[in-house]
Amino acid sequence: MTELIERPGRWLAAALALGLGLAAPALAERADRDKPVLIEANSVRVDDNRKVAVYEGKVVLSQGTMMLTADRIEVRQDAEGFSFGDARGSQVYFRQKLEGRPEYAEGWADRIEYDGRADKLRLTGNARLKRGDEDLRGNLISYDGATEFYQAQGGIDGAPGRVRAIIQPKSRTGQP
Repeated sequence: MTELIERPGRWLAAALALGLGLAAPALAERADRDKPVLIEANSVRVDDNRKVAVYEGKVVLSQGTMMLTADRIEVRQDAEGFSFGDARGSQVYFRQKLEGRPEYAEGWADRIEYDGRADKLRLTGNARLKRGDEDLRGNLISYDGATEFYQAQGGIDGAPGRVRAIIQPKSRTGQP
C-alpha cells in the first residue's frame, strides 16, 4: 500500500517540482527534486492500473523547500510517463525557495493545473504569482516552461477583470 501511495506522490512531486518554480522556474531550488515527498491528506484514492491518485481534505504536499496546500489534488500519469496535476481549493497555495537566494516564489489560485507533456502550468481564479517585491495578479495566469513565456488575463469566460503587475526596477550598481 505504501508503494502505491508513494508512486502517485512522485508523479505529483515531479509535476510540481517542474511546474511550481513559477515565478522563476530556472531559479527554483534544484536540490528539492532529490528530496523525499511528503503528502498529508484526510483521504487518498489510488488506481494504479489507470495511474491516478486523488488526495482530498486539507492536502499538504512538501518536497524540500517546496510546499503546496489544496483541498484536493489529482495526479495522473500517461503511458509515456508524463505527469498531469490538478490542485483545487478555496485558494491553492504554493511556496518554493529560489536557488541561491534568500527569497521564495509564491502562488495562489482557485485551481492550479500542470501538463507535464506540454510543460505548461495554469493558475485559474484569483490567480497571483509573487517573487520578492514583484507581484502578478489576474484571473488566469499561464506559463509555458518550454518557451518561458508568461501570460495573464484579467477576465475569463466572459467575466470582466484586469491584470495587475508590480515590477521592481533593476538595480544599477556603480551608477548615481
